[in-house]
Amino acid sequence: MSDPILSVAVVGCGAVATNHYLPVLASSRRAKTVQVIDRDAARARATAERWGVAAATDHRQVPGTAEAAVVALPNHLHAPVAIDLLQAGVHVLVEKPMALSTAECDAMIEAAAAGGARLTVGLQFRFFDSTRLVGDLLASGILGSLQGFELRLGVVSNWPFASDFMLRKETAGGGVLVDYGVHVLDLLLVWLGEWSEVRYRDDAMGGVESDCELDLSFASGVAGTVEISRTRNLRNTCVFTGERATLEVGIWDPDPPLTLSMDGAAPDLSGRARRGTAPGLDFNGAFRRQIDDLATAVADGREPFVPAEEARRSVALIEACYAAREPLVLPWVEHSTPPPAPTPDPKPDGDAA
Repeated sequence: MSDPILSVAVVGCGAVATNHYLPVLASSRRAKTVQVIDRDAARARATAERWGVAAATDHRQVPGTAEAAVVALPNHLHAPVAIDLLQAGVHVLVEKPMALSTAECDAMIEAAAAGGARLTVGLQFRFFDSTRLVGDLLASGILGSLQGFELRLGVVSNWPFASDFMLRKETAGGGVLVDYGVHVLDLLLVWLGEWSEVRYRDDAMGGVESDCELDLSFASGVAGTVEISRTRNLRNTCVFTGERATLEVGIWDPDPPLTLSMDGAAPDLSGRARRGTAPGLDFNGAFRRQIDDLATAVADGREPFVPAEEARRSVALIEACYAAREPLVLPWVEHSTPPPAPTPDPKPDGDAA
């Protein structure tokens, strides 16, 4: 008997849907697109015609049409749309970040339980073969006692945005920390466990940040630094330093190089993490693994590989960062802190408040 095929609606016809989710669903053996939804009726029709599926303009048309939905909308719509679908019993893969707050995350988790639906989050870096290998190497103790880490991620974006939502705080929730940072913070939480303290700096100046830095400590006692940038191309690796060895892994490439160096010498081990004889993973391969995992989770009645409760952790860390925000020192800016708002003149006695 062949495996069941999960019917999926794609909610939102922007760049991540057209570049990744729709092509992956078209090639998946475990899931298929049956409907696309976008409030722009012309965009919905054009996308539906391209992929040979039905079109709609309201996500509330999904129940009864599809068993599951990919919610690929601007960040501020993740929670309300996912909650509607989950309460109706529709399984949901929501794009990252899971939501704009932990309160929204909790409401989504509650909705999934109430509707008997599976909920997972688009943290595709979890599906890189390197993610599992790094976790295994750290757990093996080959590095000795872990002394610290340094993560640098910087990419000048060439993403084909379909809207400006990522540039507006009210729709994105933040800047590069929410966009790139959610992936790497999730990886660090997977590799190192629960965090304990954070010091955070960015260049937002009242808008959304393009550059940020974190000093991050974990409950295990391990501490390190994170730098994330949209304005500069950085080395895009994470370096773990142990008492006996150093491990460096690429964090932007789905098929990244890894090097293991003993006692600071030349690399003793250098290569790429791959499953058996499979070719190197690309981004669509990671998206496909996540789609297929959701289909399998639904069929087998198990939790997805990226449970919502785990995805919530990176949102909590981002919340803590923004709550503790300090201005990032920028050498080319005389005052990195925006001037305080003017204090209004006191009202004369007797004036109404």
